[in-house]
Amino acid sequence: MQAQPGCGRGTGMRISILIVALASFMSLLAFGDSYEPLEHHTFTHDGKLREYFVHVPDDTDKSLPVVFAIHGYTSTATGFAVFHDLREHANQNGYIVVYPQSSHFVDTRSDRPYRVTSWNMLGNVTADPDAGPQCIADSYKYPCPPECGECDRCAWATCFDDFGYFEKLLDAVESDYNTDTTRYYALGMSNGGMMTLRLGCSMSGRIAAIAPVAAQMPSGFDCGPGTNLPMIHLSGGKDDTVRPDGEPGGDGFAYVSAADTTATWAKALQCESGPDSWETEASGRAGLSCTAYGACAIEGQEVVSCVDPDETHNWPASRPGGAWPTCVTSQQKDSLPEQRLCEPRTVYGPHRGMDVIWEFFSRFEMPNLDSP
Repeated sequence: MQAQPGCGRGTGMRISILIVALASFMSLLAFGDSYEPLEHHTFTHDGKLREYFVHVPDDTDKSLPVVFAIHGYTSTATGFAVFHDLREHANQNGYIVVYPQSSHFVDTRSDRPYRVTSWNMLGNVTADPDAGPQCIADSYKYPCPPECGECDRCAWATCFDDFGYFEKLLDAVESDYNTDTTRYYALGMSNGGMMTLRLGCSMSGRIAAIAPVAAQMPSGFDCGPGTNLPMIHLSGGKDDTVRPDGEPGGDGFAYVSAADTTATWAKALQCESGPDSWETEASGRAGLSCTAYGACAIEGQEVVSCVDPDETHNWPASRPGGAWPTCVTSQQKDSLPEQRLCEPRTVYGPHRGMDVIWEFFSRFEMPNLDSP
């Protein structure tokens, strides 16, 4: 935009204001370009193109641990990356962050179609017949993923082979990056937290510790790890989506309680004490109330549960702002065209929720996880 000859001060100011406004508008249209780009990768699995994004700290001269950060239902890999923004934390603490992307489809049941993303955290496992129902009779009817055929009324997760996808993902990250393969960790939010739990149960031989956030398995699908795998579980006391007490949430769906989830995990690790009060410097700063099982088969391992009594269905002690995890940056717009572009993110202080998790993760590595 060019100023015309003879413009006065007022016109110049208006032009400056327009330029600033235009710049702000363009930043909204192409936020992925102003947000530090992630490294974008794809591979084909089970006949479907799958993608993931990676952030690597500047210090790449040594082998770094890896945190696999798994998004929730209807969220995206880049939206999770913007919303929770682990870049600074990863840079300060020296770890690589990998953001996997789930499979997805468009729900066309209404006049406003939207894209649904979800993880197959159940695999081929069937529910415990003695457990209660996964949802009540008048629960919300979630869209059935087309690859699942006919879904029962309590089904909502995809049916793709996500376990095979994660096996390939770990192989690809190990091949392409300078990583410490003894220090691969997994964390996830909501449906991503359920996927984290299932990875811990089915792929415990490749992961050093896990952290499900605001997540327990659906009723009847509780599980423990095949090998000794430490866990820290974070939940909100006022979460009415995945309730920590095991009662049906606002949508009518029920999940294993937080207490039963950690008890099952502790039994698999052969822990002999607990749950007892547990606090560290990081959990104290975050204002979390925590308990832990200890005296496990492998010395030093624990199963920890932390709750923020006033938190809802969010990552406790995390205060993100601006963006929303269902958005995408411009890097992912082509593969998820229905999603809106992420807006500039407002950061509200340190990520104390990740401080708690990283303090826990950094204590464990694979050589300590051999079965007793």
